[in-house]
Amino acid sequence: MLITITGASGSGKSSISEFLCSLDKNIVHLNIDTVGHKVLEMPEIRKVISERFNLNIKEDKINRKELGDLVFNNHQNMKQLSDITWDVMENIIDNFIEENKNKIIILDWILIPKTKYFNISNTNILVQSDFNTRMKRATQRDAINESAFKEREQATLDFTRNDFDYIIENYDIKQTRKEVKKIYDESIISR
Repeated sequence: MLITITGASGSGKSSISEFLCSLDKNIVHLNIDTVGHKVLEMPEIRKVISERFNLNIKEDKINRKELGDLVFNNHQNMKQLSDITWDVMENIIDNFIEENKNKIIILDWILIPKTKYFNISNTNILVQSDFNTRMKRATQRDAINESAFKEREQATLDFTRNDFDYIIENYDIKQTRKEVKKIYDESIISR
């Protein structure tokens, strides 16, 4: 079984994914942002990105903040980055799915609705939270300032509520956990 969880930056996708995993040892979770970070560490990918975006590589690492400044508010640069990284990312995701085919798999990512995984998923979940709450979470988690968060926000998808099986309003942790538990108990996830 495949579940996708999406929402804007700071909405709580990963926290909700981890909570679902805690409900059932048969649930596994892949945060696709982590896959993207891993791909950026690959020497062949680093080389192409540094040449394409004229970035300096220090200590064999791409400065993700510098790269983010170039891509989050520029759709052409974002597309170029995706063109460089997506095939490798997709291969890693496909391997994860294959390795865990007998489990319930959660994929969480802001851009998951643009992928094949959204269309083949058994359950699609949208996590929502207000702008200020999300900004507070993301700036603390990612050590960025409000201006950087607002730039990132420009790259956020417009989510169509009708595309989702469940929508979780993530404002209060206790209420959110109750809502997630209810979804787990009432859906095919728990069966």
